[in-house]
Amino acid sequence: MPDPDQPGNTSGLFARLTAALLARRLRRARSRLGRFRQIAARFLYVPPHLHLADPSIAGDFLAGQIVLGGRSLLTAGRSPLDLPLPGKAFSLAFHGFEWLRHFEANGATQVRAGARDLVVRWMAQREARQLPEAERPEAIIRRIVNWVTHSALLTENADLATYQRLLAHLGRDAAMMRALARQAGIGMIRLEAAIAYLMQALALDHRRGVLAEAEDLLLVALGECIAADGTPRDRSAGSAVELAAVLIPVMALYRARQRPVPDLLSPALLRLISFIRMMQHPDGGLALFNGAGFVTRDLVAQILQFGMGQSMRIERAPDAGFERIEDEYGIVIADAGKLPMPGFGTEAGAGALAFEFSTKSDRLIVNCGIPHAMEGEQAVSFRQAVAHSTMLVDDEPLVHLARTHNALFGEVREPVSNGAPTEPHLESGSGGTTLVLGHEGLLASKGIRVERELTLLANGGGLAGLDRFEDLTEDGSSRRVTLAFHLHPRVLPVPLSRRDAVVLRLQHQAPGRDMWLFEAPGVPLQIEASRCYEQDFTSPDTEVIVVEVVVAGTAEVAWRLVPYRG
Repeated sequence: MPDPDQPGNTSGLFARLTAALLARRLRRARSRLGRFRQIAARFLYVPPHLHLADPSIAGDFLAGQIVLGGRSLLTAGRSPLDLPLPGKAFSLAFHGFEWLRHFEANGATQVRAGARDLVVRWMAQREARQLPEAERPEAIIRRIVNWVTHSALLTENADLATYQRLLAHLGRDAAMMRALARQAGIGMIRLEAAIAYLMQALALDHRRGVLAEAEDLLLVALGECIAADGTPRDRSAGSAVELAAVLIPVMALYRARQRPVPDLLSPALLRLISFIRMMQHPDGGLALFNGAGFVTRDLVAQILQFGMGQSMRIERAPDAGFERIEDEYGIVIADAGKLPMPGFGTEAGAGALAFEFSTKSDRLIVNCGIPHAMEGEQAVSFRQAVAHSTMLVDDEPLVHLARTHNALFGEVREPVSNGAPTEPHLESGSGGTTLVLGHEGLLASKGIRVERELTLLANGGGLAGLDRFEDLTEDGSSRRVTLAFHLHPRVLPVPLSRRDAVVLRLQHQAPGRDMWLFEAPGVPLQIEASRCYEQDFTSPDTEVIVVEVVVAGTAEVAWRLVPYRG
């Protein structure tokens, strides 16, 4: 892919001009003139929130033990505002005020007052321009949602000056969201900004026209960021959860204001919920594609409860490129290899033809997910193909991450490929249901077309796989094929005397349901260390089964995962 910063590159020049124009708009939004129209007269309504709250966390917070974004900070009696914050995820959660819900759930007067005191000190430091991390767009979006949601706590016993100060800060943030909601090409954050802008327009007493403008901006952002099948353009079920978690309170605000809901809003929310259902395993967790492990199962359950009876689980998401096959014994969720649209892949993984498999009670094959607190190149490594249950040919993946330029975030990594996926199709028979996926990402460099067949065997027989590598060069040259099957952390691999098979033991299950056999006939298996990250896992340590074989010309590698009786 061309480097956008190379001289003479017109796309790079356009990206820099777009970034400069957006930066100018954001500076204007932060100015006194830019935010003047967005300052409301008062808080009117308090929307509900779906995130669980723990009152004890508020006490720990004031005592100096703060845990946010997968990291912890011990303040030793000092204010967290006077200390460097440990990492980007922690900073976004702190300046996004995600901790306010724990304080609101705590009934102790002193604890609730402690939250308000910290907010007042935060506003003073922001006004003194001492909190540059608080101006990150992701933090502003969260802050608007949390300040509006917990406005009853923030304004409790507040004097007029503090009340107006809160509104002034919200007005400044709303002006920033208005600018982002009008900007195309920045990914899902455009829709997130539009939703936050609409939420504060509904909850606060604004000037005439602000709410109508917010609705118009949301509808345009929905059209850009949500595909026709209802899936987010970044292909992430985690994004679908986070969007739904804000849209549901927005719907409640419409009911409180007795205003009609915009036509596209309710259908978009229900389609998001249908996609979440598609990507959910029976244990409640989401398939670990594209950062979905960031959201908790409790939040997923809350959202699905809202959509109960209104949304149906889908089996295909063609715009996102995901497929699901299921019977009464097992489930396969697979990535058909479609790429996110340009600008939407800043957090997406290179998981083409990867899959996850679970029984009705246990996950066996997973992807690695992404650590919540990991940043930089380490985070990028968990987006690479090797962190997914997919394949490599001579260590080359079907999809890789390339450097691109985003008008808002600067240099980012997005998935790209030298070839396109083929159209998935299902084949049903007496032996089970087969999902056939294909990809031409290695056609240009290797002359190979890849096809993966995943068969959910009838009568609880397990899963059979056949990976075909069609050599279109016909030169007969040898290549090294590597297949990876990352195991769920609750699965313990037990080697056998046969080198081409391994028993997978589920130590928490009753005898008779506690063992599965993975085998690749005639191919030695390797067991290597791996990691699997999801919010609800106690430990990420796990293993990966690696199938490595040298092939020449067109070749097939067969494998299967079946119940083991000894």
